[in-house]
Parts: sequence; structure tokens; C-alpha cells
Amino acid sequence: MSNLKISSLAVGISAVAMLAGAAEAAKLNVTTSLTRTHDQVVAYFDLMHTPMNKAKGAVTLNYKGGPEVIPNRKQGAALKRGVIDMMFGPSGYYAGLVPCARVVALSTQPQSVIRKNGGWEVLQKCWKDGLNSRLLAHPFYNSGNFHIYLIDPPRKDAKTGLSLKGYKMRSTALYHPFMKAMGAVPINISPGDVYTSLERGVVKGLAWPEGGIHRYGWTKYIKYRVGPGFWRSSTTAAINLDVYNKLTKKEKDYIDAWGLKFEIASTPYMRKLADADNKKVFADGVKVVDFQGATGAAFTKTVMGSTWAAAAKKIDPKVFAQLKKYLLK
Repeated sequence: MSNLKISSLAVGISAVAMLAGAAEAAKLNVTTSLTRTHDQVVAYFDLMHTPMNKAKGAVTLNYKGGPEVIPNRKQGAALKRGVIDMMFGPSGYYAGLVPCARVVALSTQPQSVIRKNGGWEVLQKCWKDGLNSRLLAHPFYNSGNFHIYLIDPPRKDAKTGLSLKGYKMRSTALYHPFMKAMGAVPINISPGDVYTSLERGVVKGLAWPEGGIHRYGWTKYIKYRVGPGFWRSSTTAAINLDVYNKLTKKEKDYIDAWGLKFEIASTPYMRKLADADNKKVFADGVKVVDFQGATGAAFTKTVMGSTWAAAAKKIDPKVFAQLKKYLLK
């Protein structure tokens, strides 16, 4: 988006703030399903949470905490019931409630296009039906890829690109399909427990987006980053629909505008954080192994194909067709 459009958006937010000036700001309680120090949460605070509160506009945000307050896999249900007003985190944690969440990370269209081509409306309906919520932002487009991180040297496979046969791997619902296709036994483990799982040999590795690896200390055990890189972030900011519907039009416009502003600013911001983290990861001795040629093509096909195939079994066929149409170039 051009600087002019971003500036216009900022002016719009300021205008809404001025209009709401005399009224007491609506306060929303927020949780994050990743820790406060995770790069994605740092980005959320720096680009939306903190500056939005400093603006003292129509809505303010009250941070209740991260997974230490509500476990990450329970935050989706908490948002749905209205226990919390707003949640920021990977949608894979609540894919059981929102089957469409299984494919948002697979989108190859820029987020600005998805907001205009009909895809955003389809996703909004998915979040409404499954999570009683409204999407405010799907940030981090093109700001980093997912990779597979391993303790042992990667093993090539002609069919799947990478063989994980005999390996137990840290996973979430989002990763299960391709990990199983590669022969692994996926295990649901929260990020905070990954270090101990690696240390004790419970798992041989994990899949993870760029950023936050070094901070967790995982590079003491993982020694290989395997690619080609795949997907975009599945992380979203969402607000409970009942809470949203009770807001005034000014308050709705205000929170929507901040969600869009965060979405736009998040890509270059997160790319810098990811680059800084990668530098530390590689300095710790983690080797990059990006499969080329037929092996690389098989790897990508396995990751993308198995994920879409698994999602097709969970999502209404009509909605599934719409998602493929709008999310993929």
C-alpha cells in the first residue's frame, strides 16, 4: 500500500478518535495465545495495542495475559463464550472450532487482495459461525515462512521430499497432515514445553514460522532448518461478535481501522524481527537445508497438498471451493 494510503488511514483513525473524544472509551480485555516476548506478540503490542491505547480514542485494550492465563488451545473457546473480548494468536490452536482456520496460512494472495476479492467475507463467516467472532486482522503476509527444524540431519524422500519416518514431532492441528504424510508421529505440545521435549528426546523437531526460535533456546538442540519455506502466518486478531455488536458505530469503525493499520504495518516490521532472529539462530550453528529440484518440489507438494486435502474433509464443500478461489493466486 502506498504511503499516501497509509497516511490517509492514519488520518481516518485520528478523526474517529477526535469524534469519540468526549465519550468514555470502550475497554476490551485481550489475551494472546503466544507469550508476551514472542516476536509476533511484540509486533502486535508495538503496532496496535500500545499505540492504540496511547491514542486515547474510542476503544482501549486491557491485556489480561498470554497462555499463562488461559492455555493457548483453550483461548478460542474462551473468546467464543465471551470470557475474553479479543484474542491474538495462531488460528491453528482453535481449528477444531473453525475448520477454515486450517487453510488461512496457505493463502498466496496478498492480504489487501483477499480483503477485496470476496475472501475476507468468506473468512468472516467462518469465524462468525465457528468462533462467534469477527476478524480484525490477518497480519504478517509475506514477512516470513514456516520451516521444519530438526535435531538430526534431514533425510530425503523421492515421494514426500523429506522423510520423517519414525520421528515424533512437535505439532498442532495445522501441521498434522503433512507430518503424517512424511511418516512422523505428530504430538500436540505447547511452545513453552518444546524446550523440555527436545531436551528429553520426546520429539525430534518441529515446524515453526520464522521468528522467536532463538528466544526459546531451542537452538541448543535443533541443528537443521529444512525447506523450501512454506505458508504464511496463521495468526489473527479476532473480537467476540457479541462484544463487537454492542459497540457504537464509532467504536466499531475505530477498532476495524486499527486492525487494518496493524495488518498493513506488520509485514515489514515482522520481517526485521525475523531477520534478527535468523541471524542469531544461524550463529548458533543451525544449518539451512533447502531442497532443490524434484526433491524441493515434492516437499512443497506434500506440505500444501496434504494440508488442503485434510481441510477438504473438515470444511463445507461450497466454502472450501470459495477459499481456494479467493486465497490462492
